[in-house]
Amino acid sequence: MGNSAKEKRQYIIINVLLILIVLLLGVYIYKVIQSNKQQIKVGYEQGVNVVQQLQDEYINVEKVETTENQNTMVVPIDDNYKNSKEYDFAYVKNNKYYYNQLDDTAKLIYDAIESNLSNMMSGNYEIKLSNQVASVLYENDGEKQLDTSFQSAWDALMLDRVDTFFIDVTKINLKMRKTTYGKKVTYALSIAPADSNGYLANGIENKEKVHAILNEIKETRDSIVKSLSGIDYNKIMHAHDWIINNLDYEQNITNNNVYNLYGALIEKSTVCEGYAEALKYILDEVDIPCVLVSGTATNSEGKTERHEWNYVQLYGKWYGIDPTWDDPVIKGSGYVSDSIKHRYFLVGSNEMNKNHFPNGQMTESGKKFVYPTIETEKYGK
Repeated sequence: MGNSAKEKRQYIIINVLLILIVLLLGVYIYKVIQSNKQQIKVGYEQGVNVVQQLQDEYINVEKVETTENQNTMVVPIDDNYKNSKEYDFAYVKNNKYYYNQLDDTAKLIYDAIESNLSNMMSGNYEIKLSNQVASVLYENDGEKQLDTSFQSAWDALMLDRVDTFFIDVTKINLKMRKTTYGKKVTYALSIAPADSNGYLANGIENKEKVHAILNEIKETRDSIVKSLSGIDYNKIMHAHDWIINNLDYEQNITNNNVYNLYGALIEKSTVCEGYAEALKYILDEVDIPCVLVSGTATNSEGKTERHEWNYVQLYGKWYGIDPTWDDPVIKGSGYVSDSIKHRYFLVGSNEMNKNHFPNGQMTESGKKFVYPTIETEKYGK
């Protein structure tokens, strides 16, 4: 009987100890998991990618210089936008010239963003990226590779899709959660707003306003396209001429719409970005390959500045077009002749490369894109 009571006490003690061990182990595991849940914010500062280090074990990535802040806008639209119909990204043509130069990881990120553009109109939609994207983090220098792919995906998207200007990329983060359980490490990635204010550009409060802005631009584009007829050469000529006859180069920049399609096609006051993006937006719709080209240009006064223009494919060959320089600002009284209006229309490298110097490096941490090789001589020579 005494032995039975003793054994019972031992049994109870052992069970209590086992319960305590399990509880302590559970607390330890919880603390390990919590300590390994971390987030890297990969965002944009002034239009370019920045990685903000949150834990010492993570890499340092330097901030890079912006090209130009094209992503902040102020669009004055009245309250009628609330009844605007939806803008469907699926029916807006995109030749994906820059997408085709991306690595596989960057293409997956680009695809995820493009397929969710309608959702992103809310300004706070979070895009969960696939495990295939996260798998790059298991490689050597995986975080650096991810940073480059993420930056390159955004660079390519903004070049390919000029109707994405409603997104302010300075307000977007790539979130990473790392979880360690024993020897097993897993990653979860998503694209999300940097804070509770969302990532819509300034002056755009909600998706209804985005629909209104993009539909207004689309309707203008569609009316231009209806006037384009005949062979592809004529379509390019008419699109080019509409732009230089209807747009004005804005010398006194008072709002940021001058850098985007709204400033070009609606307000008709813009700078080189607006001229080049308008031409691309129109020609994309009629299936004529047209890409944006960034770099520097030296004007007639010998001043070299950042500049943007186009390369356009006609009958299988590429040529340069600079709609901005074909619409020169007249000082005093004067007249712009037809030859001046077409000086940089479908020209070859012999003419274009005298004063236009392309640079495919959009941002320091992104990839360097390759531009089409244009013909030596002007079209028709």
